[in-house]
Amino acid sequence: MNQLVAILITLFFLGLIVSFTVTHKLKDRYAFLWLVTAIAGVLAAACIPLLNRFAQWIGIAYMPTFVILVTIIFILALLVRQTMSLSNQSDKIKTLTQEFAVMEKKLLELEQAAEGRERA
Repeated sequence: MNQLVAILITLFFLGLIVSFTVTHKLKDRYAFLWLVTAIAGVLAAACIPLLNRFAQWIGIAYMPTFVILVTIIFILALLVRQTMSLSNQSDKIKTLTQEFAVMEKKLLELEQAAEGRERA
């Protein structure tokens, strides 16, 4: 029964990710990561007895502890990836702002030169 509930929840999550991707609420480059995560969740939910044996094999007596450990590692990896993306976007915004300021200055100089020619 628990396995069925886990499978249904992960299938709902998979459907949610597909829905967000189709309606363009989630960009494709991020959707791929979440689709892989959802599929891994469905597979993990389908293989709970196998996960139990694997957890015991690596020395974890209580399988939910193993699931929490894997989840924490995944969340940390996701945070690092998002931080890298944020840093990249911040650099791009800084460059665009600087380019905009240079173009604005050039435009102002051109407008002043045009006004000077009209007066002369």
